[in-house]
Amino acid sequence: MRPTRRATAEEENFRLEAGVVRRDPVEPEPVGTIVLVPFRVTGYDPDCDGELMARLENIDFRGEATGWEVGGVGIDDCLVATQEELLDEAEEPMA
Repeated sequence: MRPTRRATAEEENFRLEAGVVRRDPVEPEPVGTIVLVPFRVTGYDPDCDGELMARLENIDFRGEATGWEVGGVGIDDCLVATQEELLDEAEEPMA
């Protein structure tokens, strides 16, 4: 696993045009890449049938809340994993 790659200003062709910031779109990771986004469980609420549903808050690698509300997913502060790494982790006994 590794952190997601960030596009450089050179790759994005970062520039000012008539006083407005412009950049070219650059995919930081190839389409099909698996990303893992960290969340912390902050509590539980009962579902309509009584099953518990977790309340989650998105956190960065330092464990700080990002303020991100579920509704759109960005891939900053994520980990990239291969399918094999995910399977290896899933087969490990959980602590």
